[in-house]
Amino acid sequence: MISSLSIRNHYTTELKRCINKVIILLPLNKPCKINLNGSTITIEDGIIINNADLFQMFDVQDLVELSLPLPLFFEKDTCLSTSYFDFNHIKLVEQFRNLILENLHLPLQDENTASLYISNIIDFLIKEAKVTLNTVYIPPLNTKHPLLQQITEYIHHNIYHKISTKNVSKAFYISQSYISILFSSILNMNFKHYTTSLRIALSLFDLIQNDQSIYDVAIKYQFTNVSTYSKHFKHYIQMPPKKYIYNFRQEYYNEPKQIDIDQAKTIHYFAQIQKSAKRVDHIAKTLNLSTLSFSDTFNEPHTFIQLERLDDLVHFDAMISEQNDILVFPKVNISILDTQIIHLNAFKLQQVLTSIHQLIDRNYHITLKITSKFLTNQSSTFLRKLLLELKNNLNHITLQLDLTFNEAKSMTETINNIKQSYPQIKIGVIIDKIIENSANILQIRRFMSLLETDLYFINLDLISLAELITQKISPIQQDLDLKARIVLFIHSLGSKHAKKLIFNHLTHSAIKSCYHYSKQETHVAITQFLIEFNQLIGGFGYPYYSDDYDRIMLFNQYQSAMPVVHIYGLLSPYYKQPITTLPYAIVTKTKTHYHILLFNNLSESTISVNINHHFIKSFPIFSSLINSEYGLINNLIPQNINQTYIDKSLLKQINRTNYPRLKLTMHYFKDPLIFKLTKSALLNIMISIN
Repeated sequence: MISSLSIRNHYTTELKRCINKVIILLPLNKPCKINLNGSTITIEDGIIINNADLFQMFDVQDLVELSLPLPLFFEKDTCLSTSYFDFNHIKLVEQFRNLILENLHLPLQDENTASLYISNIIDFLIKEAKVTLNTVYIPPLNTKHPLLQQITEYIHHNIYHKISTKNVSKAFYISQSYISILFSSILNMNFKHYTTSLRIALSLFDLIQNDQSIYDVAIKYQFTNVSTYSKHFKHYIQMPPKKYIYNFRQEYYNEPKQIDIDQAKTIHYFAQIQKSAKRVDHIAKTLNLSTLSFSDTFNEPHTFIQLERLDDLVHFDAMISEQNDILVFPKVNISILDTQIIHLNAFKLQQVLTSIHQLIDRNYHITLKITSKFLTNQSSTFLRKLLLELKNNLNHITLQLDLTFNEAKSMTETINNIKQSYPQIKIGVIIDKIIENSANILQIRRFMSLLETDLYFINLDLISLAELITQKISPIQQDLDLKARIVLFIHSLGSKHAKKLIFNHLTHSAIKSCYHYSKQETHVAITQFLIEFNQLIGGFGYPYYSDDYDRIMLFNQYQSAMPVVHIYGLLSPYYKQPITTLPYAIVTKTKTHYHILLFNNLSESTISVNINHHFIKSFPIFSSLINSEYGLINNLIPQNINQTYIDKSLLKQINRTNYPRLKLTMHYFKDPLIFKLTKSALLNIMISIN
């Protein structure tokens, strides 16, 4: 009995039935798509195609296909007709993949080596992947066409009875020609091929029974005679049923097993693997859950979402009613950069007020940016009316003062007056001018103490901020890198003032500079920055959208969530929880779960993290992955593409796929728990505590 193994690359097939074999498919690099029994399935770790299954491959790449003859399974299990193999039933997924893949670079032409290799795989499948049924396994066909679905169910139910288009026509009150059209147009397979191939596949289990003759089997499956059955059998199995039975009863399956390997493709593939392995380092880490100490608490930062104008609130309110992406952000505050109302008519102004009320009802806060002139001219009339309108929700309002240096020096009394008139309102001040005009950091700190507001906003980007700080520190400290200068500035302000700081202008170039990052993708560096600086300052501000692609924004021009949205989603379980941080991870423990966020910030290295635990029974693991394949919208839609060429329905489909990869597995507690992170990968793991 000869098995076959190949690596499929840019490989597509017609829809066909798997007969007299079990096929195992394992992606080597990235997920592949196949049609299995009518459903389009994305294969991530692997899939098993059983005898009688219908399948089709779609331009698969780097996909290992191992085909095992069905008689090899009869030796070990004669009750296969009422069972099937399910990859999702396997608990030890990595062990199974390794069983197949680890020895591929070795010569398997030796009969004993090949025999052991195949036997081990079959033993594993029977032990770990077998699902037993009460009836014969007939794979259901899943199709969106309701009539075809009913017809195939009818065929499966009557597989041991005479079935023809004439029978089906009478049962469903449709013409025979329409039945043929349904099968050929939707399945690309004619009615006769569908039924005959299914009967041949099922008949294999009957042929090997000692008490059944070829005639008995032919009659059972409604073939007119043995000759007709033999003709169809030979077409699908490439041998007559008589020889099939003879081979089985002579125990030819017990002879040393052979495996036919597509050497040209496998040698080329493993040569590439070895070449790549020489270039890429592998770094191993060990994480002992039982020895971790959770001494810090992960703060819940303010999130300021910046909108250009007041009327943008109307669109924002409508947007968050349709999607839940904003829900991942903590302490959300909608910041309006231009509070002028000259361009608003009465109707639009009423829409704005309604949106403000609705946002406050959802527990969002509103920040209004105002200048000193705004407080003294007629615009202040609008401000007073607005505050009167919101008198019952003033604790949701923040006034963000944008002052010149001279105004800041004389603004203390005005701030105190606002506090007395509206004690529930929060007041923040933009301190860019104070930083620019102060002689040193001590003077900056004194000004902040003088103003004594609830929040201090910095609208400077971090590179500009670091350059200003360089001018205000001692020469010995001026050789510090960008991140060190920012941290020095924060510590110099003191914890009281630092915890009120809001960084309002984060850029990809600054984040790269902070972490000496050379890669284009910055999601890992952004994650590190948020974890580290979340413990130092009060929060961060982001534009909802910006034409400046260097800005870290929340959504692009297509309303697609940018990576920072998904990063906040990964960080959400850690807020207000005790944590421990490592150079490659942040970990928290609740009463029911461990949460572990792993990140690989190394440009050319793979990190392998071995997690040691103390569990004494198997446990579920839920993971979320962001990498070059998942959660990065710029990999799906390039920034420089003209949006007029993108259909709206296509955009919706793209946005539905623009999320981290989610995966739920059951881990056998005695097996090693190892996660491998390729470069620029973020992996969040939730482990249920036994």
